[in-house]
This record gives sequence, C-alpha cells and structure tokens, in this order.
Amino acid sequence: MTMNRILDFEKLKEQCKLLKADNVAVIDVSKITFRQELRDMCKSNVCGRYGTNWACPPAIGELEEGRKKINQFTKALVIQTIYQLEDSFDFEGMMEAKKVHKEIFEEITDAIKTMYPGLNSMGLTAGGCEYCEKCTYLDNKPCRFPDKLIPPIEGYGIDVTDLANTSGIPYNNGPHTVSYMSVVLLK
Repeated sequence: MTMNRILDFEKLKEQCKLLKADNVAVIDVSKITFRQELRDMCKSNVCGRYGTNWACPPAIGELEEGRKKINQFTKALVIQTIYQLEDSFDFEGMMEAKKVHKEIFEEITDAIKTMYPGLNSMGLTAGGCEYCEKCTYLDNKPCRFPDKLIPPIEGYGIDVTDLANTSGIPYNNGPHTVSYMSVVLLK
C-alpha cells in the first residue's frame, strides 16, 4: 500500500487549519532545496545556538547527512503561521509569535500521531529546540526528551524562502507581520 492511499492529505491540511495554521501545503521532499550557506551561518553561530543543543549543528551532523536523512521521506507537510506585530521592530512580538507557532506545531504533530499511529515522520521547525532550559548536549549526555526534540529547518540547510515558493505559500505576508514555517516530513 502506498502512502498516498494511507494518508489523506486534504484531511491533514484541514486538521492543520483547525489547529490554527494559516497556510498549509504538501510537497514532494525531492523539491526541497538545501544550501551550504545556511549551514555556514549556523557554524558562524549567528543565532547563538551552534554547539549548544541536540537539535542544532553540529549535533545533527553535516549537511549531506541531513539531506540523506530528509530524503528518506517522500512528502513534506509545510505549515505556516502569520502574526501581526505592533511595528517592524517588535522583537517581543516576534518572540511571542515564535512561541505560539511552536505550540501550534506541537499540537499538529500530536494530531498526526493520533490520526496515523506508527507513521514514520520527522518535524522541523522555526529556531532551535527550546524544550529544556539547559540541554544535556552541553554535559555530553543523551537528550532527556528525544521524542520532543524538533530541529530547526535552517539547521538542516533548508532554504525557507525556496520552501515557501515551492509550496505556494507566501513568504512575505505584509507590513508589520512575522511568519513562521515548520515541516512534517512523512514516509
């Protein structure tokens, strides 16, 4: 039985919308673009998370390892949430929006697990894992919650702008907004 007969993508997209995703699309994983420049930005520690947690580089391996891992999946459920900000410099609003996005994404991944028990899937989200206050990576110990660990899209070198374009989801949603994207990879 193929995944297309098992998974009802319209039902999945509908469920995402019910859980407050603003835009949802399904694309073939083969259409995802990987860029070494994004991984290089990780290595230069632009976000301050490089080498600090199990979800980010270098813990997730090199770009080619990540590409191989992702290419084991066939479909990507692309999810976007959009938030209104006070102005373009509303950093607190951006951080709150990212927190809400991650909560919505967790609800979506939980719903998918409930709808399709045993489904082989992997989530990637905006920003690094923030599940624990201090990650065990720094102590060279295994992740305490590997089932909650969700790596960042960019950590795998995935170009979010290309992902939006490929999936038909607008990358820019107007002035004074911030948009976050996540992906559920499905096999």
